[in-house]
Amino acid sequence: MRVLFLTDSLSDLDGVGRYAMRLIAALEEQQPGLEVEVLLARKHRPTSDQVPARWKVSVALPPDYFFYMPRVRFWIWLAIGTFRTWRAARRADLVHAIKDYPHNLIGQLAADLAGKPCIATAHGTYTILPVLSRRHGRRARRTYRQFARMISVSHYTRTRLLALLGPDELDPEHVVVIPNAVSAEHYEAPRELGPRPWHDVPFTLGIGELKERKGHHLALEAWCRAARGRSDLHHFIVGKRSADEYEARLLAIAREAGVQDRVHLLGNITEDEKIDLLQRAEVFVHTPVTAADGGFEGFGIVYLEAAAAGTPAIGTEDCGAEDAIEHGVTGFLAAQDVPAVAEVLERLLADEDLRARMGAAGRERARRSSWSDNARRVIGLYEDVLA
Repeated sequence: MRVLFLTDSLSDLDGVGRYAMRLIAALEEQQPGLEVEVLLARKHRPTSDQVPARWKVSVALPPDYFFYMPRVRFWIWLAIGTFRTWRAARRADLVHAIKDYPHNLIGQLAADLAGKPCIATAHGTYTILPVLSRRHGRRARRTYRQFARMISVSHYTRTRLLALLGPDELDPEHVVVIPNAVSAEHYEAPRELGPRPWHDVPFTLGIGELKERKGHHLALEAWCRAARGRSDLHHFIVGKRSADEYEARLLAIAREAGVQDRVHLLGNITEDEKIDLLQRAEVFVHTPVTAADGGFEGFGIVYLEAAAAGTPAIGTEDCGAEDAIEHGVTGFLAAQDVPAVAEVLERLLADEDLRARMGAAGRERARRSSWSDNARRVIGLYEDVLA
């Protein structure tokens, strides 16, 4: 079987990149002889050293901001990307568009021109926002109808999509939930690092690019309340920094609470550093919100990574965290407001036994949530479509 994958990156620094790497590697294990070709977006993030040399990888797709390009530039890039993808699709049996719209539009057009089926993964925000867009809405709806199948990474994303496109427009049977997974063993072994700022202090942890829908502001405001009685507690945030208004807002929250010396924005870090942080954190606090532009968290692989590291997690309701956290077992789901998050954070910080029980339950769940199972279901979809 020959599969052409479209993704913006094969990087450890973003969720789609990690999804693509882990899924493709698991597909190879499940399907001996699988031939892999990957097309990346221009100006993609650094490719992980975990990517095998045998994968044929090239940069052929428009950059990340393709969705927002002026119309003329958009159409130029659509033509360029479709032509490049069509050339590769002729060598494949099937096209799998891992990157959301409008990159998956390129996948669908190129696959159609090459006479091949196209499957798309629906991650979250950039599955839904195109449908709501005055500019892209009609084209996005048509694109979704023409996919052979859509893989939704969470029940929440599928529910949102089908609520917008009724059964007359999109067959619910063609949108299949295959939740994200985690390679649990990757997060269990201790990392050999030199001294790091978090090694000598108790701390909580957040991971995600510094932007509104990741909800760092909500987590930080709740943390400021929970940390009032713990002058030794620190909070570390991992994620790309942009020195923008949102980052300034986070710094202002810490400064106004008088805890600026205990809140640390680390930016992007190495994979080993991230795992070390996950293993040592008392609580993982990732509280996505529905942003002003309608953006939301489609799943959150980081919740499973925290679980695999043995750390209880706090997430929010009305987003993909509902699929990633088993409420009351591996962590807590809270409403998207400060008092609700602060309440469960204070509860976890005050109860070491509860943290230990949830950490152990999280590890057990992570071990059951394997990319091998995920890949078996994806291979089944491939075979159904090709049949």
